[in-house]
Amino acid sequence: MFIEVNDTTSLRQIQEVFSDFYPYLKLAFYGKGHKKYQASNEAGEIEPNTLIGEIKATHVSGVIEMLPLYKVADVEKEFQQRFGLSVQVLRKEKKGWEQTTGMDDFTLKELNELGRNSSDEFIMNEDVRDDLEF
Repeated sequence: MFIEVNDTTSLRQIQEVFSDFYPYLKLAFYGKGHKKYQASNEAGEIEPNTLIGEIKATHVSGVIEMLPLYKVADVEKEFQQRFGLSVQVLRKEKKGWEQTTGMDDFTLKELNELGRNSSDEFIMNEDVRDDLEF
C-alpha cells in the first residue's frame, strides 16, 4: 500500500487509505511525538480534517509505503522522520480503539489480525447474549 503525503493531503485521507488496507487498525496523529512502547497524549490528537500544510513548517511531499510485514514502530518512525508527523497506530478492541503501546514490534498484519479476532469475538459474544435473552 502506498499513501501520498503533501501539503493538500488531509489527515483523514491518510487514515482512510490506511484503514482500507487494515480495517482493524487506525492511524491517529498527535501534536507531540512518543517513544517506542509509549502512548500518545490523547488530548494532543489533531483533528482529522486538518491538512498537512496547516501543521508542518517544512513542506515535504512524498509517498509512504506500508507493507503487511512492516512493524508498527517502523511505520510510526517513518512518518516522523520523513514528514515530521507524530502518528500512533490504534487497534480495534471490541467497541473502541486502543493505542498499540507495547505492541510496537508487531507487524501491521499481526496487529490487524488481533483486532479482527477481538472484534469477531465481541460480535459473536453479543449474538450469543441476544439468543439467551427471553
